[in-house]
Amino acid sequence: MLNVSAYPLCATRLRFQNANLNDPAMTPYWAAVSVAFDIRDAELAEHGGFNFNSQTDENGRRLLSELEKLLATRAQRRAANSTFAHDGLRSMLGARGVKTSLLKGEDDYWTAAETLFPGCIKRTGGMAALYVQINSIPKKRRQALGFSNLKSLPADWISDATNHQAKLAPSKPKHVEEHR
Repeated sequence: MLNVSAYPLCATRLRFQNANLNDPAMTPYWAAVSVAFDIRDAELAEHGGFNFNSQTDENGRRLLSELEKLLATRAQRRAANSTFAHDGLRSMLGARGVKTSLLKGEDDYWTAAETLFPGCIKRTGGMAALYVQINSIPKKRRQALGFSNLKSLPADWISDATNHQAKLAPSKPKHVEEHR
């Protein structure tokens, strides 16, 4: 059995490919070939190139090590790109009265958005997908939903700002007349 635990990102790709690591023909070299199969040649070249000419186990481990680094770099780039969505989410939810500093993770962002915009949010994808979903709600509807559902959030998640606290106060009917 081929042990690829030293290369967790490569191991994940092999698992998704349903690679049989118990097959005696599966060597470190062939595992590296399988991992590299879906990666564009240009991306492999940008990383410094890979020599698949030698089919030795030693070269296979070297290739797996470099592929692991490439996949890690790729994951970091993706995370950096989602920072924009995260900043956008913070400002979008913050403008609606959410103390985003108290949201501890992705799940809290989804919960806040589902609470503020019920029926408009479906948990699919990551932070970028959530940002797109909120942004796709028409502006007036987004404002009305956020205003009416702010009180449904946990109390400590709600901003102390006066304009947000005013949204929590029960509204008085406009047509009430005072009788003397």
